[in-house]
Parts: sequence; structure tokens; C-alpha cells
Amino acid sequence: MAFTALRNGFYASALQFVIGDALESGHLVAPADGPVSWTAHDDLAEVAAIALTEEGALDGVTPPLTAPEMLDLDAVAGVLTDHTGRTISRIVVGDDEWRSAAVRRGMPEAAADFTLGMYRAARRGEFAVTDPTLGALLGRRPTPARSVIAAIVAAAPTRT
Repeated sequence: MAFTALRNGFYASALQFVIGDALESGHLVAPADGPVSWTAHDDLAEVAAIALTEEGALDGVTPPLTAPEMLDLDAVAGVLTDHTGRTISRIVVGDDEWRSAAVRRGMPEAAADFTLGMYRAARRGEFAVTDPTLGALLGRRPTPARSVIAAIVAAAPTRT
């Protein structure tokens, strides 16, 4: 039976949660991480539509559908600094410290464990993958993570 299994890149919308209160506090606090090819949902949705409507565009298990650039959280802090005009510092905390703080802030323990697993996977390089397939199917360069971060900054409440 014919099938298509889309292998979507790491969703760039997760940056909203990763950034957390960094725009207000000036500190991007998270466990050690690694490079991630943050990929925009809109790009992935467009390719899913192509897969559904264009026979043979994607058959079987796809290559990774990723944006072409990888950023770790040090780079994300730098992009935040560029877009806000104020220094956003990257603060690395231990896994247990981060988990405890997340649970204290109201994150369910299971969600904290799951999220911590993503940081651990990132530092093992599991999200450090790029592939040209997404851009080729779109017929354009996929949305850069920097643009997603700029939109997050633009949507944030202004500080007074």
C-alpha cells in the first residue's frame, strides 16, 4: 500500500516556550542544549498540502523536512539581543535544577520530564539535522528561525 510519512523538523513554535520570560528578565535559562533546525509550522503545513495534492511529490518515509539553519540557545539569545536591542544572556542550569524550577512554576512533572528529555536529545545532536527537501518542495528558502524569533519579539507585550 502506498503511504507517506512526513518527518517534520523540530517545531519553531516551541521557541515561544523556550524563550519564556527572557524578554522581560534578560536571561534565557535552560539546561545545556545543542543545535536544532527550528522549522516553521507554516512551511511544514505547505509541504503536507503538497504531499496530499501532488502525486509522487513525497512517497514513503520522507527525508527530514527541516529549515536549513541550526541554532542552539546561545544563538537564540543572540538573536533575541539583536531584535530587542538589549542583552539577553544565556544561563545554563543543571537538569535537576531546571526541572525543579519548572515544576515549581506549575509545569506538570510529566511535562517537565518530557521537556528535559528534549534538551538532553538536543545536546546529543539528535535535532542537528538539515536537509534541502523542504526548500526544494516549497520552491523557496524555508522560513528561518530568526524570523520566527523576530515574530515572537514583535508579539511580546512592550516593557514600560
